[in-house]
Amino acid sequence: MIKRIYKYRNVLFLSGICVWLFTSCTKKEKVYDDPYAGGKPALGIKMSTDFPSPRLGDPGTTVTYKASGLAPYKSSLQFYLNGELAQILSVDSSSIQVRVPENASTGIGYVTVGDRIVFGPVFRVNGKLGLDNTFKAQVGSNGYISNAFPLPDGRLILTGGFSDYENKGAVKPLNRIILTSKDGELDRSLQTGTGVGGYLNTIAMLPNGKMVIGGGFSTYDVHLGEINNITVLNSNGTIDSMVVRTFLDRDTVPAFNGGVDGNVQKAFVHGNTITAAGSFNYYLQRVYGYSDYRRKRDSLVTDSVRIKNLVRLFADGSLDSSFNYNFLLHRSNDGPNGPVNDAFMTEEGKLILVGRFTKYNNEAVNNIVRLNTDGGIDRTFQTGSGTDYAISSITYNQATRRYTLSGSFNTFDGKVQNGLVMLTEDGAVDPAFKGTVRNSEDSYSYAKQLSNGMVLVSGYFKSYSGVHRGHFMLLDQTGALAKGYNTTGDLDGQVSGVLETRTFSGQLQLLITGGFSKFDEQPAGNITRLLLK
Repeated sequence: MIKRIYKYRNVLFLSGICVWLFTSCTKKEKVYDDPYAGGKPALGIKMSTDFPSPRLGDPGTTVTYKASGLAPYKSSLQFYLNGELAQILSVDSSSIQVRVPENASTGIGYVTVGDRIVFGPVFRVNGKLGLDNTFKAQVGSNGYISNAFPLPDGRLILTGGFSDYENKGAVKPLNRIILTSKDGELDRSLQTGTGVGGYLNTIAMLPNGKMVIGGGFSTYDVHLGEINNITVLNSNGTIDSMVVRTFLDRDTVPAFNGGVDGNVQKAFVHGNTITAAGSFNYYLQRVYGYSDYRRKRDSLVTDSVRIKNLVRLFADGSLDSSFNYNFLLHRSNDGPNGPVNDAFMTEEGKLILVGRFTKYNNEAVNNIVRLNTDGGIDRTFQTGSGTDYAISSITYNQATRRYTLSGSFNTFDGKVQNGLVMLTEDGAVDPAFKGTVRNSEDSYSYAKQLSNGMVLVSGYFKSYSGVHRGHFMLLDQTGALAKGYNTTGDLDGQVSGVLETRTFSGQLQLLITGGFSKFDEQPAGNITRLLLK
């Protein structure tokens, strides 16, 4: 009886499979609409990937690109070189001949027919600014570089958010701080161990040769979780440490016992004090030697003091309460009521803050203020009503004695400035320099007046004065594009720092760092060097 039941079940199972196979084979496939139906027919144009003839030249040069299928569209064709409209001289079945526009820059040549584009190869426009072929770094870093800090012997300390440089950090990561030669070659003599766990924004040098580093991090080498976004290193790259007595034993900890609870954007050394600015709310200091409540284990106690976005410390990390401090409330005065994006310290120790804040110590300042050495507002720096929107950067030119500011602002002291402004040493606008009208979506993140008087500008923009400029440009002292110095191709990213050096023959070199992957149609891992001809 049991065998019959099993046999019956097997018959039912096999019958079910047959029914499923039959219905599956006879099921009608659903037909969907063609997503490309109604599209425009192909143009039939093909731009060759071969280099044009010639492959480089000055504005006004006649250039021939290999192309086919252009003849039927001869009357409606337009040709562009890196976004600049070029004059078409001739079109035939195998080529197109154009004249390089007056304001052209290195980039891809392409044809348009109505709203359709066909891309061709790169043409290189000659100019007075180009890549420096003597710079040894070919790959660069795998993350942004915030600083290139020069040492007295010409070598550079690079900081930022990277873990590799020149593909030499695969086995042992090069975390956020490295030493290089003046030409960008990695120098492994800096003893950083496993480096920084986080990111670095700023570096400064103490009178004794030790280095202050700041950013967003809690770890350096073997000191895990022992740092609050700022610390001091020995000149060889090791952390400056000390031995403390804990409740049960002894421990080696950072000698700089101080920090903050948020991002340190800039740090400055004046005398034997360290001033840090950024976006934070509390000063923090660790207290050693305490036990847990059972008195069986070590316990770490952290003291905190309310400090808003700006703090001054002694070289050992302790709080300097003579700087913008309210002894009655045991906290700092209100300070800037928003983040500090950048800052500059004068030789006298006065500090200019810029960023996204409207008040300092509850007084209206609108994104810029200069402070005396005690942290109070310097009334001789007369910036009027400040800016209507945030300021991204401030730089200073010692020769011209001018400050250059960049940002997303439209006005400065009520006057239209279009995201760029130059100030005298007393804070007044220099009327000789004026940026042109920009698109509403454009912003300038960095600007620096060079020793030759020109102004390097970077940010998120595609044009300036109606001329295509991709995230990078050089302006003259009036704010106009510097003639002959804007033929380089686009920058794929933005610059955050410029270091000037000279060749043996006296030519000006510009080491640019930031967050970018390509410049002038060449790979550039967040660092490259330019040569002014």
